[in-house]
Amino acid sequence: MTESRVPFTDEQQMLDVGAHVCAMQDGPERVLQTLALAFETGLGRGERCAYIAPEESARTIRQTLAASGVDAEGAVSRGDLVFLSDREDLLKNGEEFDPDHLVEAIKGLFGQTLEAGYAGLRLSADVPWLTRNVPGGDRALEFEEKADEIVNVKGVPLMAICQYSLSDMDPEETLDIMERHPLTLIGGQVHTSKEYGAA
Repeated sequence: MTESRVPFTDEQQMLDVGAHVCAMQDGPERVLQTLALAFETGLGRGERCAYIAPEESARTIRQTLAASGVDAEGAVSRGDLVFLSDREDLLKNGEEFDPDHLVEAIKGLFGQTLEAGYAGLRLSADVPWLTRNVPGGDRALEFEEKADEIVNVKGVPLMAICQYSLSDMDPEETLDIMERHPLTLIGGQVHTSKEYGAA
């Protein structure tokens, strides 16, 4: 049986199974390092890890895992570690960002993951990359609301880490994004949103 709380990184920051995390970054290095640690932890627990991001970011994750002694290429070949770096595969008709389409794709991957016998799925997505310069790209907040209904569910072994860049957003947009996530990762530390009952 899956434990109700799992370590997010090797620093043992404990998160509920089903955590929905917003990773806010002012530069990619720290977030990618933390994602690699989160994936390393997940792989060690028999979970599948998937990353929706451009190939450059995926390559950094592979290199960081390999530097930590993880057989990243072996994990990829077994299907334990999945990189989804073709944006068209995740856009409706290959060209439109549609929140419902992406949520259904996540549901499908999660179902396949459990059917394959994995303990759960750790999924991270570079949301600005998915939404940049495409029709429907202004629907990121709608996607986050829909995603929260399937991810932020107690006991469901699906952890989602949504990656955003502070340089892409004004303060109001940043606050809107943070308010739609129970948890926010800033500076390598996880903080609970007041919208979800934090003190």
